[in-house]
Amino acid sequence: MGGRKQLKRYSMPSVLRLPVKSHKWITKPVPGPHPADMSIPLRIIVRDLLKVARTAKEADRIIFSGKILVDERVRKEPRFPVGFMDVVRIPEIRKTYRVSLDTLGRLNLIEIEEKESKKKLCRIVRKQMVRGGKIQLTMHDGRNVVGDLNDFKIGDTVELSLPDGKIIRRIPLSIGKLGIVTGGKNVGRMGRIEEIKKETGTVILSTDGTKIETPLDYVFVVGEDSPAVTVVKAA
Repeated sequence: MGGRKQLKRYSMPSVLRLPVKSHKWITKPVPGPHPADMSIPLRIIVRDLLKVARTAKEADRIIFSGKILVDERVRKEPRFPVGFMDVVRIPEIRKTYRVSLDTLGRLNLIEIEEKESKKKLCRIVRKQMVRGGKIQLTMHDGRNVVGDLNDFKIGDTVELSLPDGKIIRRIPLSIGKLGIVTGGKNVGRMGRIEEIKKETGTVILSTDGTKIETPLDYVFVVGEDSPAVTVVKAA
């Protein structure tokens, strides 16, 4: 079962916003930087979300030709998993998109300016010491960064340059910062952090004139006074 390249539509991850009854099968992502239940196969992005192809065969032809960039790297695997905060760019039609979350917990594509394709936000999910006394940080998209990074903490966000993945700056998980909720009943909502309750492992955010409480692991810091990148669609 684990070797199948397709999933039945009724069992597709909730992050996908596709009609269940249109076809019986849906593309299954290959192992990669994002888990299967939090990613969209590149073929589905090209065919179903961006609609630059009508069929899977047409989408695959576009992908195989190297016309689709993810985080400024050419990806030629139609089942490559694209996830939260990834940047998808199609130079031939001069279109650039960032993957975000809506308030129903579904991944969607937000069109951004091309200059914004050169940077990405990543949440630190693991921190450990490696050989040579260096610190290795593991990001939510699976990438690792090694260096003298003692000040960085799990839950902080780092702004990276693309495609080299070098750190531009750190945005700490702290009171006053802007965060977006990536899971639970408040998924997709963005607000300012008002309180961090370490004893309960939760965070209180102020959003749209109300206060919400969500688990610490669901808070993705996106900026200080304003978001460092485009994370929600313009009104």
